[in-house]
Amino acid sequence: MLNTVKLSEFLNLNVDQKLYPRIIVMTPNGTLMSYTTPADIRELRDQAALISMCWNDYTKTAKEKTHSTSTEGDSRDRCKLETLTIEFDNANIIVRSLQKKLLLVLVGGVPPKRQREFKATTEFTGDPRYPPEELQQEITEPVQERASTSVPETSTQDFKAATSSSLPTGSSAMEMNEKQKDIKLGILHIQRKKADALAAYITGEFKKADFVMPDDASNPFG
Repeated sequence: MLNTVKLSEFLNLNVDQKLYPRIIVMTPNGTLMSYTTPADIRELRDQAALISMCWNDYTKTAKEKTHSTSTEGDSRDRCKLETLTIEFDNANIIVRSLQKKLLLVLVGGVPPKRQREFKATTEFTGDPRYPPEELQQEITEPVQERASTSVPETSTQDFKAATSSSLPTGSSAMEMNEKQKDIKLGILHIQRKKADALAAYITGEFKKADFVMPDDASNPFG
């Protein structure tokens, strides 16, 4: 049974207004299950529709291409979309697969007045992580730059506070050298790291409860 109220409460605990002001759990067909508040429901539905369209289009295209060039078993593995990263002028959107019928969406801020065409990066089973976790020679969007989707600017000091995760873990605070590496890798890396941590925790809780999202998204409680 999916307790959407408790899940929404958990998502709200993990929001950071400067780095990831919105977190959503939805189905691949665009049905909103849980989301952080306050929220404009019309805007949420528009975002969910865009995400659903992109997710399903890339999944369908991958299935068609892989099926024509691979064996049946390999085709099933390679066409499993795990993560979709969408970048455009005023936001980064990271979509993680929780289950076949359930997605986690993290909407993150970006430097103001960023000029970027719509870019979508897919990660299927076995693909390398995007963005890379290794430092590059040139970092174009360090976290010291301002970040916003109509949210306040982000500073290095803001980041140090934000990286103290609200996830229930027994680990201590991250060591300073790891924080410095995260800062150098940039805001998209930090947002992806948060999305990964959230996805791992939620998936783990679903497994403990033996919860599997039913095929009928209109009946998520049974």
